[in-house]
Amino acid sequence: MLTTYCLCWQDNADDGPTFTFPEPNDYVIADLCEWSFGPDDKEGIFESPDYPDEYYAKDECLFFFEASPDELIQISFVGLFNIEEDDHCKFDQLEVHDGRYGFSPLLARLCGTVLPDPITSSTNVLWVGFFTDADIEENGFSARYRYIKNPHYSLNTSLPIVGTMNKDVSVGPEDCFFKLDDQFDGEINSSVLRKAIMDQGRYPARKVDCTWEINVPVNYKILFEFHEFSLSFVNECDYNRLIVYDRYALDTRQLSEFCSTTAPSVMTKTNRGYVRFVSTKEVDRNDWELIYTAYRDKPCNTTLSFECGQHICIDHALRCNGRPNCWNYASDEDNCQATPPLLKGKIDATLGVVMTLILLTTFLTIILSCRHSWIRTKHKAREARQRRTVERGAVQYLMDTGEVSGDCSSDIKTINPESFQRYKYSEVGTAGGGCCVGGNGKNSHGNYLKPPEQRAGTSPRSNRNSDGGESSPGTANEYLEQIMDRRSSGTGPGIFTREMESGQPVPSKHSKRTWNMFV
Repeated sequence: MLTTYCLCWQDNADDGPTFTFPEPNDYVIADLCEWSFGPDDKEGIFESPDYPDEYYAKDECLFFFEASPDELIQISFVGLFNIEEDDHCKFDQLEVHDGRYGFSPLLARLCGTVLPDPITSSTNVLWVGFFTDADIEENGFSARYRYIKNPHYSLNTSLPIVGTMNKDVSVGPEDCFFKLDDQFDGEINSSVLRKAIMDQGRYPARKVDCTWEINVPVNYKILFEFHEFSLSFVNECDYNRLIVYDRYALDTRQLSEFCSTTAPSVMTKTNRGYVRFVSTKEVDRNDWELIYTAYRDKPCNTTLSFECGQHICIDHALRCNGRPNCWNYASDEDNCQATPPLLKGKIDATLGVVMTLILLTTFLTIILSCRHSWIRTKHKAREARQRRTVERGAVQYLMDTGEVSGDCSSDIKTINPESFQRYKYSEVGTAGGGCCVGGNGKNSHGNYLKPPEQRAGTSPRSNRNSDGGESSPGTANEYLEQIMDRRSSGTGPGIFTREMESGQPVPSKHSKRTWNMFV
């Protein structure tokens, strides 16, 4: 039973009943009596409820078959066939439709007691519905189905049709269908439809016939509300129209058909509805948008639901979600601190700022760390150069004053040959007798341990200090001991030598030259 609420619209367009509100507690679970057979179900039996006993009064059952693309469906009736008889099968009937929906081409409408002939589909989908009224129940039917090869199938038929610049391209109901399951609300609009057609390579199309199947959770009904409705041909339903069905996409289950300038709200009495858009001319000029909402009849569970006016309740999760879900007045969006889109924008902005600060801090930390490491390395290198300069001068001073004598080979270490080229070498015998520097501070050739630019044409420095007096050997010895202590402790290098083949940077068993230097 439906209760009609009349509202007056500006254009006084004839869209049928302005709004139909289902009677409270008038509810049916959509898939209460349904069977679906997929591509793997190659053959089997389907029957009316309780066959061969009497079927139920006021019953609606659906049998849906979908084979592989290269197959057809064939059904043949077996055993007893008995459905309330009528010349037009208007009381109880078995309907067979060649396609995905109840509005697909009708192959047969059956009733009576005569066993029907076999029926074969022309595509890989078949829709069979069994409907009974409140009076006279019979035994029903039993039928066998099987999938057979389609002799006319071609791989090309399954490829998308390229519709660019082709105004003859059509998008039919078997190719353009959408299914939305188990959501409390959602949105359908013409823009999404155009994009979907374009993605299939069928845009622009001259004819469009697309269907949305919406399933909400059990024990909920569906409210459809249009927020935009503008068709290219007003009041020309043959050119463009939008149809809403309840439970089945069947003509007898049609709730409303809109082709004017307005589209009032529509409510189902089951948890499944269909929205079908048909346009045969100027598809691009149709703009519409509707929101669907799962609702319950009052009274409401205040913990789980939100009251929408005097009649319905919606799930509490839809409160302040940025989408008007309450019928006739968006009270669910009242007194919201911030709508979710705005709140989401603020959260995104905050996260963006935080992430930017984190990245900037990390970058600055890396830069400062690298700079500190560079400064520290530079400082160490400068200290090493200063230390080598001081120690080199000290050793030269000791050589000049003759403070070093004896066998110093035990204080010599090996270094890289390239480091010796600034310094004079002294020849020693293969027996190793001799020292780096003689007691008088000279080597066997009378030169001093100086860089090459200071050796030629020079004489030993006088053992005098800056005021002309004799330097103290004890002071020089202490200086040398400090240098040696630093070398032995690893804080500085000492005096060392490198044995090499004469004129070559490779060690040899032959006569050797002893390189004396300090680094």
